[in-house]
Amino acid sequence: MPKRAGLDSFFAPKSVAVVGATPTEAKGGYGIIFNMVDSFQGPVYPVNPGRDEILGVKCYPSLRDLKGKVEMAVVFVPAEKVPGVLEDAVEAGVKAAVIESGGFAEVGEEGKRLSDRCKEISEKSGLRIWGPNCTGLVNTDPFIFTPFVPVRRGRERLKPGCLGIIAQSGMLAAGFLIQYVVSGFFTISKACAIGNKLDVNEVEVLQYMAKDPKTKAVVAYLESIVDGHAFLEVAKDMAGRKPLAIIKGGRYEESARAALSHTASLAGSDEIIEGALHQAGVIRLEDFHDLMNLGKAFSLHPGPFNLATPQGDNIAIITITGGAGVVTIDMVRSAGLKMADLEERTLKNLAKVFPDWMPPHNPVDIYPALEQNGIGIFADVIREVLADNKVDGVILLPFANRNMEYFPFDLVGKEVKRRGKAMVSWMFGDTRYFGHFEECMREFGVPVYSDIRSCVIAIDAYLRFSRIARSKASERPPREMT
Repeated sequence: MPKRAGLDSFFAPKSVAVVGATPTEAKGGYGIIFNMVDSFQGPVYPVNPGRDEILGVKCYPSLRDLKGKVEMAVVFVPAEKVPGVLEDAVEAGVKAAVIESGGFAEVGEEGKRLSDRCKEISEKSGLRIWGPNCTGLVNTDPFIFTPFVPVRRGRERLKPGCLGIIAQSGMLAAGFLIQYVVSGFFTISKACAIGNKLDVNEVEVLQYMAKDPKTKAVVAYLESIVDGHAFLEVAKDMAGRKPLAIIKGGRYEESARAALSHTASLAGSDEIIEGALHQAGVIRLEDFHDLMNLGKAFSLHPGPFNLATPQGDNIAIITITGGAGVVTIDMVRSAGLKMADLEERTLKNLAKVFPDWMPPHNPVDIYPALEQNGIGIFADVIREVLADNKVDGVILLPFANRNMEYFPFDLVGKEVKRRGKAMVSWMFGDTRYFGHFEECMREFGVPVYSDIRSCVIAIDAYLRFSRIARSKASERPPREMT
């Protein structure tokens, strides 16, 4: 059996062919060739026996006509034609093939037969296969964008970042990119839709991201885990080093059955999976909104934070409204976190800027002090709370109005960076000022959300990862003095 190559030919190919390329804009083959011609910097070869050229690029009837010229092929043809295309790829010396076509093991016996044939070709030849039934992958550096959803100026719009995304569902991964990445919600290093996992699976992709210096954190949606032991070994290696958050679909019989018909996946015992993931330091979530919100948090700050207490779970709330403070306390406690008992020194310093009739406590309701001193008081309060030795993380709940242009962003950012503690924020009020506040806070690594629940999920994940990192650091043997 030939030696299996790694994944570099997928993430950084020097040349790409698109089999099934078409000038018909309503078809997926158009989106793929458009994205390649628009943004891939290496040679691009459309393959379609019925065309002479597509998008101004010479078209070839078969991969065999490109022998020695193509490193990776993106395949989007009817499922029954895929085995023949793979044989052409082997003959042409192609190293990797991304099969975006559907109609394989997820649809029944005939599809399974086609899958088996493709797998046989891969195993005999060494040709690596990604998919089938997927939208492929994205790498922002070096840039490649294989999904069949056309994105104009993808290279300009998909700015390089540090977050890796793995999704078993192809359209889900594409949707993530369109909804969150293109909109600037966060930036990514790599996004991978692995589909039916005929060859390349989530373990190999996660191993690649675990070693990738450009990927600092990973979020994933999986419907099955091919090799649970290997997956957990990678997760344990990442624990405290790179955050890993996942949604593991198929908890119940009905959803597991849906996963089987969707991507030919079989889910294991959810109770066993839950315990194993927790022990490996994986953050498990149930909702895509939460997964993307954590992606936002870790894309802004993938590393561990400074923890002030041995428990590493004490929260302080700074709020403009008492009601939001009450609701946030409930959510903080429900998440298993604690409300910090502020130090006497902190309370005394805060009392200097608070009115006499309202002594400060946690949550720190800043509104009376704000009325008395102006919006610049945010910097003083945040400085004191972050300096408190009983506070591990801060949830900031300001109000958006025209005064936001006077918010002391630079002073707040200076204190956040100086203390190195986790901070998240919920913004409410006049939506016209949300973007400015979020953009400014992003510069300091502080994620801003439109709901309190997301704030609590994010800071809980921040602190949990930081506790694991601290624990791992304490386990390392001390360096010998020289």
